[in-house]
Amino acid sequence: MNLNTHRTSREGFTLIELLVVIAIIAILVALLLPAVQQAREAARRSSCKNNLKQLGLAMHNYHDTHRVFPPGYVDERGSGGTIADNEPHWSWTAMILPFVEQGAIYDQISVGSSPRVVMANAANLAAMGTPISSFKCPSDAGSPVVQSNLGQRVVDSMGTDVGTAVMNYPAVNNSRHIRRVSGTDPNTRALGLFFRDSNTSFRDITDGTSNTLLIGERSWKVRTTNIFAASLYVVRDMNAAGPAEAHGDQGMMGAMGSTIVNINGDPSATNNRQMFSSQHSGGAQFVLADGSVKFISENIDHNLSNAIDSTIERLAGISDGQVVGEF
Repeated sequence: MNLNTHRTSREGFTLIELLVVIAIIAILVALLLPAVQQAREAARRSSCKNNLKQLGLAMHNYHDTHRVFPPGYVDERGSGGTIADNEPHWSWTAMILPFVEQGAIYDQISVGSSPRVVMANAANLAAMGTPISSFKCPSDAGSPVVQSNLGQRVVDSMGTDVGTAVMNYPAVNNSRHIRRVSGTDPNTRALGLFFRDSNTSFRDITDGTSNTLLIGERSWKVRTTNIFAASLYVVRDMNAAGPAEAHGDQGMMGAMGSTIVNINGDPSATNNRQMFSSQHSGGAQFVLADGSVKFISENIDHNLSNAIDSTIERLAGISDGQVVGEF
């Protein structure tokens, strides 16, 4: 008797086998995803660092050309020599455009002429609303244009609020509140390199260029609170009718920052929009006056109530004569 020994071949997976394969794939994805995200953030942080290096180099090249650093912002005077409040004022970001390979837009918007007149032109206004990658941190996914509810927006020739492009790298103004003029008391005057109509130079940095902050990061959001970063090209001046910020810092926050609130500090704190912050975990990156870029921890010594200045306060000043130490 002949027995049929042929067996029917199996085709495909059973349901249980398929579920096991899917579970294994899900576990692998869960294990690999954090590593992929970390690698992406590391690349973005590196790109941000390169942006700051380029801005630091641009500042040095500007200084080589003009023998001073660019002003924090240029006071735009109205009729009779009065300060033209609420209207646009060119900031340091506009001044260094030719030194970051943006000479074409520098020429188009006629930096140095009246910004109010420049922004009356639709093509110029559109150009000034376009972000520039070298002024943007790749980790920050905030709005590309300054929002209408900030009070930092400037008014055009028709008196209409308009917003320019957002940027993430304000210059350093002071260790306390942002101030318009320089001096030796941070409660009333700016100790940093940049302020209204500033013309500081390397010779003014008696604390040493490697101990002085030049530019830092500010993100659109800190945790769940919008900080709104900063604005490119122009800023609004300080006046009583401006944004409801304490101590009259007003539109200058669009171009400058202070260390009154610690890095990535409490987003609900008064004057939180003056602080430096980032989307990089644990701190923020700064370019120093010597052109080097350093990541500074959010846990750096920061105690404004002490009689002795904290480390971050010493870094913000250009000539306080105090030893900074390690940071």
